[in-house]
Amino acid sequence: MIKRLSALLCLHAATAMAGAAAPACPAEGLKVGYYPTATAYEGGKGYDVDLVHELARRLDCKIREEREYPRLRVLLLVQHGKLNLATSTIPLHKRLRYAWVLPYTRDRNMTLLNPAVQSKTPEQWLNDPKLKWGAVIGYRNSPLQDHFLQQMAKHDKLICAANEEDLLAMLRSGSITAAFSQPQVYDHWLNGQPRARLKVKVMDPFRDSSLENGLVLSHRGFTERQMRVWRDELAKMREDGSLHRILRKYLSEDSVRGMLE
Repeated sequence: MIKRLSALLCLHAATAMAGAAAPACPAEGLKVGYYPTATAYEGGKGYDVDLVHELARRLDCKIREEREYPRLRVLLLVQHGKLNLATSTIPLHKRLRYAWVLPYTRDRNMTLLNPAVQSKTPEQWLNDPKLKWGAVIGYRNSPLQDHFLQQMAKHDKLICAANEEDLLAMLRSGSITAAFSQPQVYDHWLNGQPRARLKVKVMDPFRDSSLENGLVLSHRGFTERQMRVWRDELAKMREDGSLHRILRKYLSEDSVRGMLE
C-alpha cells in the first residue's frame, strides 16, 4: 500500500512538473540594450522601454541590466552574447543568424524634402546639383533606399548625421535638403511649436519603403521555446490594445495607426 502510494505521489509530481510552464526568460535575467531614437528611446524613456518593462512584468522576468549604447554597438553585443535583448531592429537576414526578431511595428520610411526642392523622382534627385541628402550613420533603410544612398554617395551628395535628431536638425537648418525618416521620428518635429517646426514635403516614391521593427532575442540567451512565448505575448498585447496604449503615450493617433497596420 505504501509503495503504491509513493508511486502515485511520484507520478503526480512528474505530471505537475511536465505541465508547469518553462521559464520565459534566460536564467541570468534580461540584459537589454537600447540605442537613442526619437520617441522609442530618449534618456531612459520611450515606448521601447515601456514595451520591454510590460513584457517582463507579464512573463515574470527579471531585468538584470538595461543600458544605452550607440546603434551599431547594440547588435554587436547581442551577436557576441553580451546582451540578450534589444529593440527597434529591422529583421535583416544577416541578423537572423544570431537572433530572432519579433516585429511589433511596421513603419514607412518616408522621404522628407525641403519645400524649395523642385525635382520629384530619385533619378531627378541624383542629377540635382543643389540637393544634399542626409543619412544616419549605421542605419539600414529599405534595399532600394540604401541603393539610392550609395548612388548619392558616389555623386558626393551624401552627408552623415550622428542620429535621427541630428538628421532632422540638419534638415531644418538647411545643411541638407532631403532625408529618409519614419513618422514616429519626425512626428513631433512636424507638429511642434510653430517657431521650431520642421517644414518639409513628405513623399513616398520608393516601392519598398515599408519596414518592420522588432524585438531582438539572442540565440545565445533564449531557447526557441522561450522565443515563442515572447512572440505569443507580444501578439496578445497587440490584440488587447496594450501595445496601442504604449505607443499612443508618445505619438499621434495617425502615427500609431500606421505603425500597427
